[in-house]
Amino acid sequence: MVSVSHAPPDGDDYRLLIEQVIAGNGLSGVVRLLSDMLGIPTTVADEEFEPLHAFAPRGRHLTTEEAALDPLARSRISFNLGSEPQASTAPPTLRTRGENGIDYAVSPVVLPTEIVGYVWVADPSGHVSARAEEVVSHAAAACALEMVRQRAIVEGESRVRNSFLEDLLSGAITSTTSTRQRAQFLGYDLRGDQAVFILDMDHFSAYVTRHDMDESGIQRIKERFRRSIEASIPAIWSRTLLWEHSDSIVVLAPTGKEHDPQVFRARVEALRANVEKRLSGPGISAGIGRPYADLSKLQHSYGEAEHALRIGTSVYGLSSTSAFDDLGAYRLLYHLRDQPELQRFCEETIGALERYDEQHDAHLLDTLARFLELQGNLSQTARELHLHRNGLLYRLSRIEKIAECDLSNPAQRLALQLALLARPLLPRKRVIRLSPVH
Repeated sequence: MVSVSHAPPDGDDYRLLIEQVIAGNGLSGVVRLLSDMLGIPTTVADEEFEPLHAFAPRGRHLTTEEAALDPLARSRISFNLGSEPQASTAPPTLRTRGENGIDYAVSPVVLPTEIVGYVWVADPSGHVSARAEEVVSHAAAACALEMVRQRAIVEGESRVRNSFLEDLLSGAITSTTSTRQRAQFLGYDLRGDQAVFILDMDHFSAYVTRHDMDESGIQRIKERFRRSIEASIPAIWSRTLLWEHSDSIVVLAPTGKEHDPQVFRARVEALRANVEKRLSGPGISAGIGRPYADLSKLQHSYGEAEHALRIGTSVYGLSSTSAFDDLGAYRLLYHLRDQPELQRFCEETIGALERYDEQHDAHLLDTLARFLELQGNLSQTARELHLHRNGLLYRLSRIEKIAECDLSNPAQRLALQLALLARPLLPRKRVIRLSPVH
């Protein structure tokens, strides 16, 4: 059962809800009052129906599970606001019932160009009252006003923060003292070692094209990306600074007195994975720079993070986390990727093997890569490739014959390793994926 109603923004209920916004009580103040007004649970959620604040009567906080909209009820919710010019101040209310027998009244939180959230009440008796439908609409209008206010604050803070980090990470600082003071104004302490890492939406332009997104859709997903990071960071770092830069978010974070690179990398990976899960859109990759205490050198950490991001996605694929310190020889080879000599070297060294693999689906390059990674250990290579030792020896003899190389010659093995390392960095070549360094 689904029904839609409209409520004009008048009466004491509307005034009381708006007063929560004026008093600075925010979205939580609006839905808490709404719950007390109606005596039933209430929730305000984002545009993906993820609860932001939820209360039962008398101010009891609801858990995310308690506040979540019933899947059946959610599947029935759709608002066509094309014919609703006053949807921001008098949004429609949709009434629907879930599989759990609970009756819901749901109103969209509408800004001029889009739905940015939802307010709903859940009546366990299965009979949402007419008054509840009206007051939910008033609450959604109050939430719209609060979200406009919040956006203005966020945009202002974001401009100040972006300007500061752009100056800091581009090396445009003239005074360490004034730079530290600017950071303190933003609530950040620049004392001690700091590192930069970057979270980037993988192939974002292709994602936009594939989903036929207009400018408003692009801005929505970028905002969701930022919000997902802001929601995920507090569980990992107590303080950070974020810079929204193109399709990426640049993060400055303290590394601590006893910096452990692998622990820091694991924390960034946990953040990356959580953001990717929350976003449920394009994949997310991360690159990490080295830590520096000298503020004038933080621009190096930023550059290293950019390189780690680009090299890591080339070598280890998308949805990966790479630290500059872990990339070894890739840091040198990356700068040679556009040089014809590097392409000729790869062609002369492993080109014949690549063509043989393409024609026969033989996976000889994969065998060679693993053999060299394991420093020529036949038993371990055979075990990891699930081959009999004699089967591996046959493959290696085929590799020597096709590539015209001698795998017992250290210099030739080094050349093969360099060619395999360089191959993923070259344009339009099949990638031989290597195991990430942990």
